[in-house]
Amino acid sequence: MIEQQAMTKNNVATSGLEQPNLKIGYMPLSDSLPLLVADEMGFFAREGLSVELQQEVSWANIRDKVLVGHLDAAQMLAPMLLATHLGIGGLRKPMQTAFAMGLNGNAFTISNNLAAELAATDIHDISGNAKQALDALKTVISQRKTENKPTLIFAIVFPFSIHNFLLRDWLASAGINPDSDVQLVVLPPSQMVDHLALQHIDGFFAGAPWNTVAIQRGVGECLVSGPDLWSNAPDKVLGTTQQWANDNPNTLNSMIRALYQACAWADANRDDAAKLLAKHIHLPVDAVQPALSGKFVYRKRQPATQVDDMLVFNRYHANYPWPEHGQWFLSQMQRWGWAADNLDNDAIVNECYATATYRAALADQALPPTSHQLRFDIQQAWELDDTAMGATGFKYR
Repeated sequence: MIEQQAMTKNNVATSGLEQPNLKIGYMPLSDSLPLLVADEMGFFAREGLSVELQQEVSWANIRDKVLVGHLDAAQMLAPMLLATHLGIGGLRKPMQTAFAMGLNGNAFTISNNLAAELAATDIHDISGNAKQALDALKTVISQRKTENKPTLIFAIVFPFSIHNFLLRDWLASAGINPDSDVQLVVLPPSQMVDHLALQHIDGFFAGAPWNTVAIQRGVGECLVSGPDLWSNAPDKVLGTTQQWANDNPNTLNSMIRALYQACAWADANRDDAAKLLAKHIHLPVDAVQPALSGKFVYRKRQPATQVDDMLVFNRYHANYPWPEHGQWFLSQMQRWGWAADNLDNDAIVNECYATATYRAALADQALPPTSHQLRFDIQQAWELDDTAMGATGFKYR
């Protein structure tokens, strides 16, 4: 049983809050845990915040409710925040993030039928092996074209997401055109498993726990986890409009402090976190446990494989809003034709990624050096001067 931490009135920081009563949106995903923990374990309350968490069914709902003010803040896909800031794919409104929700947590799951086709190739041991799996997938796509079979359909959670960008980059690295050799469609994460079972799609790239749910239901198997492709990949952020952030600086700082403590708690208390998450997203504990423990099962009745850092909430400065992450997301929007090539990427990222706000809110914590240089090359690892970032880099190149 999870025991809620006792918070006395003396611990409550209420002075100077512009808006102590908040509505924050989230999706039924494992990486929503920081919000759930901050609420249930009293971290929001300790900061003087009274928070109403609202579970939404789609990323478009989250975006639109933040834009019109029905939500004050929300768990958001980082690329979606940038796209909204630029008015790509919807309304344009200046957006900001000062807090990243964590790293990793995603996986690519395929139907049993597609798994059988991949198994029929002469390429073996593909589960969890990004290069081998991609070679087998390329072989099947070529065979299906020769035999005039339907194009494979893969679902993603939103056009502007790490899921879409990472899947596209992975496919393209083997010469597979994600816009013509396969068909990509958008579905809410919680609906992926049902559509896979009904054979509406051949696979999906989504966050935990939905890959495990598909495996446990026997309707598919995981081809690769997110860390098999790019370990410590960025994903969700706490998103607000710039106007809200400007109007509520003290409230935002309190949110950041509460969420930072929640992320640290989630990293250190995985078993209790699994119980808390399962309760809120209405799934069995054994459906959410694998991604949190790292004991990940790729196929039903197969022994678990240890996937290090399957879902990171606080380690490796995971909560810092790295501008370099935003730069990569923008580069992918430009690469695939959603954003113009002549944008001032530095200026856009500096507008959206409020690193100074993060530092001010968490001045008493261990922070990346102000003179940090996060070096990134698509074929190498992320490297940060004087800071351990964990195993990173694209693994299929």
